[in-house]
Formats: sequence, C-alpha cells, structure tokens
Amino acid sequence: MFSRLKLGFWIATILALACTLAYAVCHTRTWSARLDQDRRVLFPADLAPDHRGGADLADLINDLQRRVARYREMQIVLEESRKRVAFCQTWNSLERIVLKTERALLQEVIEWHSLTSFAESH
Repeated sequence: MFSRLKLGFWIATILALACTLAYAVCHTRTWSARLDQDRRVLFPADLAPDHRGGADLADLINDLQRRVARYREMQIVLEESRKRVAFCQTWNSLERIVLKTERALLQEVIEWHSLTSFAESH
C-alpha cells in the first residue's frame, strides 16, 4: 500500500507541476503590458492550496512509512523473543525475556495512545 501511495503521489505531483507550467506559459504570453498587478498575484495565490494538499499527502505517506518500519521492528522483536523462550532453561532467563518483550509492547501502546489522543484533539 505504501509503495502504491508513494508512486501515486509522485505521479500526481509531476502531473500537477507540468499542468501548472503549461498554464503559466500559455497565459503569460497573452498578458498585455497594461494588465493590472492583481492578476499576476492571483496566479500564485490560486496554487497555494494545491501545494498545501500535496505537502499534507507527503506527510501522510511518510507517516505510513514510519509505521510500517515500526511494525516490522516489532515483528522482529516478537519473533526473537519467541525463539529465546523456546531455548530458555531457567526461570531467570525467561523472566528477562518476558520483561524485555513487555517493555517493547508497552512502548507500542504508549505510541498508539499518543497518536490517538493527538488525532482526537484536532
């Protein structure tokens, strides 16, 4: 999903820039010398919301990439813990593995809570 979103973002961004450039080139040729300044300022002002939307989408894609990396890291931690538990021979070593796994899972819960709390405040 991340790679499709990233590809779609870059295709849309390049297409938007190409359309903007074509629009600018076509309309600046037809401007007369007596054209008032308001129209020249209007063109960049019209594009500002489009660029802001693109920046928001880039932030979402980067957040998705961070979450995917975090989930892969958590998967590795849990798999390593499972392997270590299978080879444990004492209660002390088992306790260390369980505590390490609990800390990793607790960090994940804290991150989830902070993300959901932050999302509700906006």
